[in-house]
Amino acid sequence: MSQKPQRIGYVVALCGIMSGLALAVMFVLGFVPTFEYVTPAFAGVLVYIIRENLGVRYGLVCYISIGLLCLLITSNYEVALLFIFLLGYYPILREYLQKIKFKILRGFVKLVVMAVPMTVCYWILIYVMGMTYLLDESDDFGKYGMLVIVVLALFAFVAYDIFLGFAKPFYEKLIKQKIFKRMH
Repeated sequence: MSQKPQRIGYVVALCGIMSGLALAVMFVLGFVPTFEYVTPAFAGVLVYIIRENLGVRYGLVCYISIGLLCLLITSNYEVALLFIFLLGYYPILREYLQKIKFKILRGFVKLVVMAVPMTVCYWILIYVMGMTYLLDESDDFGKYGMLVIVVLALFAFVAYDIFLGFAKPFYEKLIKQKIFKRMH
């Protein structure tokens, strides 16, 4: 984050552009079955950019606004709830989790941060919103279908976490300077 105070025009423009892009991507690609797990992750990266440029407060405000608008605009509630329950705020929370010194404890905490909200998310989708077809999809993997899906979700989450770790230096060196230069 820049040391000098941000102009309101810069704040509004960056938040509006990143939030609009996140909503547009989740709306358009939420219809494509293979992208319904990628788009909330991409939108979370856009929230991360807001957090890095403007701070946690603006990142959280944009996360909340994107989440609420996604529920209203997109027709795919699974995409919206994945963003709200995990992939939208995790890039903000990850910076704090990285401060845990012991790697095993840090990894365990990250998995708990993933498992609990995901469980709540899918419980709401299946039992509150009546999307029981999500349970039927686990039958494709046979007797241990739900276990296979949970393991795949854990691997996907770990890959997302690793991606965020690699994305930060890339963002710092290449993208942040361009955004900062154009906006000031």
